[in-house]
Amino acid sequence: MLIVGREIGQSVIIGDVVKVTVLHDGSKLRVAVDAPKHIRISRDKENQNCNSYKKQVKKVVDSIRIGDSVKVTVFQIETGLLRFAIDAPKEISIFREELYENQPPTGNQNVGII
Repeated sequence: MLIVGREIGQSVIIGDVVKVTVLHDGSKLRVAVDAPKHIRISRDKENQNCNSYKKQVKKVVDSIRIGDSVKVTVFQIETGLLRFAIDAPKEISIFREELYENQPPTGNQNVGII
């Protein structure tokens, strides 16, 4: 599992084609997923054990399942910072958006906000 610190409006790129962003919607935080239409995106309501983290955390939204092998959970720690917990196979690349040099392909995108 990879833990990546992000702020509202910042993204991670998963597997060169999926972009996951945390957005502020009024008083709620939401997760936006930008992915090709052929990639299945769903909520994963499986309980994540927050007690395994050192700091007090709260889960922002239900975990998100991307395809068959990637699971993303967004937590907010007691200081207000956001953490993406990404569970993916080692062969899938994960980048913070600002470090991703090549632009992911556009067109035929499936954009959803969860």
